[in-house]
Amino acid sequence: MNTSGTMNCARARFLLYAYFDRELSSAESEALTRHLAGCPPCGTRADSARGLARLLRSRLDRSPAPVRLRERLHRGMHPPVVRTRYPAFVAAAGLALLILPLSSDVRPRIGNPPGLSAASLLPAASIAAVAGRPLSYVSKRVSGTFVCILCETRTETGLCTPPEPRHEPAFCAENGEIWRLMTVSSELAQDAGRTATVEGIAFPQSGFLRANRVGY
Repeated sequence: MNTSGTMNCARARFLLYAYFDRELSSAESEALTRHLAGCPPCGTRADSARGLARLLRSRLDRSPAPVRLRERLHRGMHPPVVRTRYPAFVAAAGLALLILPLSSDVRPRIGNPPGLSAASLLPAASIAAVAGRPLSYVSKRVSGTFVCILCETRTETGLCTPPEPRHEPAFCAENGEIWRLMTVSSELAQDAGRTATVEGIAFPQSGFLRANRVGY
């Protein structure tokens, strides 16, 4: 093995490609140049490596990058802030829980139910007024489970629960009907998940149920 100063054949051959790519320090480059000039085997190896490097460079695809890519690289890769927007089907799924069946147990009657004041009928009356229909009601006796209609909507649509969620008591009947409760007491607000039988006045057009009697 020939040597030239601190540069030997093994080190010279190891540094050849870095030498061609000009990645060596000036001291290493000068030492390798002297070694190649004085060592025929390493000089031959260097000529072969130089020819291979030229061949590789000639085969490289030097097509320029797309203009948009160069502009993005020039500006810097800063992803835009995306605001979360819930798709239309999420809102539709939430409204689906509010569209309640209009089935009734007896023929609907027009006017205020006996024993109920006009003020107590405001939720159902307001919805009936918007729909352009007269207020009708039926006697109702159903069995089912107390639920929170807002929590059920969030569960069905996959929405996250807010830090301070609101609750709206409702009654999910065994036949699949969901009724929004007009009678909201502290006891009913804590009954979510409990099974019961409710008797009262139902307003099929608006989906409200006024519970007069609850049996567990």
